[in-house]
Amino acid sequence: MYKEIRLKALQSDPIYFGSTYEEEAMKSDDYFKSKVKFSYKHFVMGFYDGTKLINVAVFKRQTELKEAHKGEITSIVCLKEYRNQGLTYSLLSLLIRKAFTIPNLKIIKLTCLAENNNAQNLYRKLGFRCYGEEPNSLFDGDKYYNENLWYLDYHSFNTR
Repeated sequence: MYKEIRLKALQSDPIYFGSTYEEEAMKSDDYFKSKVKFSYKHFVMGFYDGTKLINVAVFKRQTELKEAHKGEITSIVCLKEYRNQGLTYSLLSLLIRKAFTIPNLKIIKLTCLAENNNAQNLYRKLGFRCYGEEPNSLFDGDKYYNENLWYLDYHSFNTR
């Protein structure tokens, strides 16, 4: 199911991802299964409509000793027909709450295409703060795209 929603997202919104449909369509089912293996440091959450996965996000805690207080949210996807219903806000709220139950986790990071105003508004609403921009972060063969760097502090989220 994760493979299916990921490939649909890469087709419908190719500029928002660092990978391409062509690259990932060639990857094995085992590759996608490895992306959704669960541990206390790595988990995937999603919403279903019946048996259809419609919304997903991945959390991964940093493993290096000096960065173990940080984690990152990646691969945020909501199928187009389910957008603007508050699903991604609800999903990320749940994911963030779960992530901050990990002992000593203090910061959650994510990146977002600078042109993706809807996502940026969502992240602000969740309490994330933009701390920089990586110029020319992605290149689709024709155009370069900048990515904004976002973080959420444990204390800021828990005082909301």
